[in-house]
Amino acid sequence: MSVVNTAALQPLFAPWQEPTRHRARGESAGDAAKVVKGRRPSPIVIADNLRTAVRDWRAAHYVGVSETTRTLLSHWFERPHRAKTAAGEEYAFRYYFCQREAVEIAIYLKEVRGIHCLSQVVEAFGGAEAEVAALGIEAGEDAWSKFAFKMATGSGKTKVMSLAIVWSYFHALRESDSPMTRHFVVIAPNLTVYERLKEDFGGGRIFETDPLIPPEWRGDWNVRVVLQDEASGAASGGVIYLTNIHRLHDVAKRRGSKATDTYAFMGPAVAKATALDTG
Repeated sequence: MSVVNTAALQPLFAPWQEPTRHRARGESAGDAAKVVKGRRPSPIVIADNLRTAVRDWRAAHYVGVSETTRTLLSHWFERPHRAKTAAGEEYAFRYYFCQREAVEIAIYLKEVRGIHCLSQVVEAFGGAEAEVAALGIEAGEDAWSKFAFKMATGSGKTKVMSLAIVWSYFHALRESDSPMTRHFVVIAPNLTVYERLKEDFGGGRIFETDPLIPPEWRGDWNVRVVLQDEASGAASGGVIYLTNIHRLHDVAKRRGSKATDTYAFMGPAVAKATALDTG
């Protein structure tokens, strides 16, 4: 008969709280897991250093951001919110800490630190050998501003996307010197995820059900969601174009030469001409 230690299944903190404890293996085989003070460290040095920097920045009440950004962060994470379940029952809504931290990191890097490429991220947060590592990054890897957020299944990646979209839209709208955009492309990795994203983004649903937009700014929200099989037409405000990655696959390249200038984890090769020809 197997014995289950139910205490080991109990959460150590609420989903919206910053982790302050974590479980570790017992000292010997068969020993119960022990609870260790502090957050579980990441094996990625950049991630650990970023967490520390953003924690300090959060404690300093988001010093260095625009009034637009400060208003949004306060609205999302400091005001009480109510939401309704599919059955119509009302409950207290709070963003998970992992969702909050992800969008905070994006804002911290882009707006506070002015970091726009991989070499800058490595140099600032890469640890003892950061400067040397940054010198080894090829120019092509720095050509685009790219940030990756690794989140567990079910932890709310769609929530993070919607937070980032709202921040970029209002920053571009309200800040005269903003480098941000009001137009977005959301690319799903497969048709299953595309259908799930369509449920949230279709008709702008997530921007109505989640407390993303401050009530006093609701009249300024003018964003149209376009699905991949719909005609986009002209837009006077912002646009969110939702599509699936297979629409950008370069079939000819996959069938032809085996030589590639991309990494395996990126998936099939993408045709630049197709990717840019969005209408």
